[in-house]
Amino acid sequence: MKLIRGIHNLKEINSNSVVTIGNFDGIHLGHQKLFFNTKKIGQKYDLKTIIILFEPQPLEFLKKHDAPVRITQFREKIKRIISYNFDKILCIKFNKYFSSLSPEDFIINILINKLHMKFIVVGNDFKFGFQRNGNIAILKKLGEKYQFKIIKIKPLYKNNIKVSSTNIRKALSENNIKLASLFLGRLFSIYGKVIHGNAIGRTIGYPTANILLNKNFLLNKGVYAVKISFFLNSNKKYIGISNIGIKPSFLKSNENIYLEVHLFNININLYRKDIEVFIYKKIRNEKTFNSKEELQNQIFKDVEIVKKYFNNNRY
Repeated sequence: MKLIRGIHNLKEINSNSVVTIGNFDGIHLGHQKLFFNTKKIGQKYDLKTIIILFEPQPLEFLKKHDAPVRITQFREKIKRIISYNFDKILCIKFNKYFSSLSPEDFIINILINKLHMKFIVVGNDFKFGFQRNGNIAILKKLGEKYQFKIIKIKPLYKNNIKVSSTNIRKALSENNIKLASLFLGRLFSIYGKVIHGNAIGRTIGYPTANILLNKNFLLNKGVYAVKISFFLNSNKKYIGISNIGIKPSFLKSNENIYLEVHLFNININLYRKDIEVFIYKKIRNEKTFNSKEELQNQIFKDVEIVKKYFNNNRY
């Protein structure tokens, strides 16, 4: 598998290909269905399998701060896609030049001339090209003209709700982690590198590993029942409790958003390690405390609730 960053680094491949295109934010069950069909066609017709995505995501370039919050950051997204063993991942820089390409120019200049595309696997609502003028109907016309086939994948539904990145964001905003995880086909998780904290947790008997989060983070602030593992190696998970919010919670010293996780019955030095924090259930909303003692007492209560939750729910 080869990751190609930018069109300028894309050289003409020496064989025909099957391509799928999208933001793939979350790598949810709908995306996985696209991946499965792309791999299947590649194997059946002996084609190179190529996934194309964009960085930044188009709405992040077009709408700036009004763009939807990401479910998966770029590094996590690439790591998850790599696990599907495509031949190539093409990451296109979405900028003013690329956003101005007409649907036909995009198809000819990149997919036909560079990738020798013979199949394209897309969802029902696929849009592409300048001002999203390209759609399935235009894609079919271009397919007849340039001799490639369109494989249109129907959307998936769970609990009579369409599986989509938008609906995952909605579920998380409503603290419905179970529904978001159903759409993802895995437990909703947060990935990041552990950084130094202010060591307050250690002074009150609850040392934490800390991850700095994006200010527009999806989950609501509060306390959660969690497990952690080393990223994409979920064979071994460690039970713990996590707080997501501004810290320290009894002295508002900055506006940064952190995930702090305290593990039960184990002492591991996680500093500078990449970890994955699996979110199971929200315990309570974020609170502000007047002292370390108040915080310590509340954490004790929270820990008991989380331990009881995991004792009653064997995951």
